[in-house]
Amino acid sequence: MTEGNEREMLICNELTKLSETYKSVKHIFLLVEYYNGNRGIVVSSINELRSAFDHVMRAMTKMDKSELEDEISSAEKHLFRAAYDACEVIILDRLDYIERLKSKVSIKAINKVYPEYATEVLPFAAKLKKDVVGVRQIDNLRERVNQYEEQINKIIDYSENLEVLMPAIVKEKDKEDVESLFSPTFVTIIVGSVLVVISILSYLFPQIPSVWQFLVGVMVVGGTVFYHLKKRKRGDHV
Repeated sequence: MTEGNEREMLICNELTKLSETYKSVKHIFLLVEYYNGNRGIVVSSINELRSAFDHVMRAMTKMDKSELEDEISSAEKHLFRAAYDACEVIILDRLDYIERLKSKVSIKAINKVYPEYATEVLPFAAKLKKDVVGVRQIDNLRERVNQYEEQINKIIDYSENLEVLMPAIVKEKDKEDVESLFSPTFVTIIVGSVLVVISILSYLFPQIPSVWQFLVGVMVVGGTVFYHLKKRKRGDHV
């Protein structure tokens, strides 16, 4: 076999190995496109992919076997770095979705429909966020990406379960809101508010009959309660 043929064979083997690495991380980039579509591309990952391609092009110009292999090895590291950055984007996006639910609907409503939210999802999300944010140095990119892949699958499963159950969760929250209207505390507050309005009206307009003062008081308090309930309901959608 001639020296030229040996070099072509070496290049072919090295590119084949690199393509296997790319295949193993490509689905991570696809997940970013799906979950990060509204926020645009991950610039850091794009830069890493560009650097990987640059090393591949350099490898094509190397005549020395060790130099060629070094360039391909550098390209592989950039691929894993691109995948690593993409992993963090997906994880943080899904964590944000899961945590935002607490401000939109009550945990009680979520737990009624999805009991695992408090016992499994939130503890897992808290630990994962701490791990992701706490990483400062990366000793083994391949190992880290492999770990993140498992965590990504789990956090996506949790978030998709919540998305599927959201109609039932919102319905449960609406039920809670209706029940709260008939709670002793709420009734006491409403009655007290009506009496306060009546007292103010009787002081300002003593000539108005008591029955009209009462009706105006009920209308004012009722309208205020209705407005706030409608406002809360508009904020339920995640």
